[in-house]
Amino acid sequence: MSGDRLVLLTPLRQALERIERKARPLLADPALLDREEGQDLLDVICMQFLAAGEALKRLEKLEPGLLAARFPDIDWKGAMGFRDVIAHQYFDLDAEQVLLICQDALPAVLSAIRSIEEQASKST
Repeated sequence: MSGDRLVLLTPLRQALERIERKARPLLADPALLDREEGQDLLDVICMQFLAAGEALKRLEKLEPGLLAARFPDIDWKGAMGFRDVIAHQYFDLDAEQVLLICQDALPAVLSAIRSIEEQASKST
């Protein structure tokens, strides 16, 4: 099971790290959103959130309850559901809300995924 988990965890971690990197300039200067460069960063962030949400759903299907059991303080259902919001309401997204998620929720999710990935890699 650890090998299957790693197949999901590594690209998931990479997607979350990419979100973190792409969000930094927007968090430092939200006025960037008024320029094409900022919109491009937001597009990358949203695409990576889509991928991350899909990976979280697959991980939950592979090992039900793993995430909530290990990290109960994280809103995993919300993290997975954010993928659906982006996919189905993209043109209605509030960029400031996306950035708040990057600032407030992403660090804990990324830390949790790193921890689970590290444990899975030790188990293989």
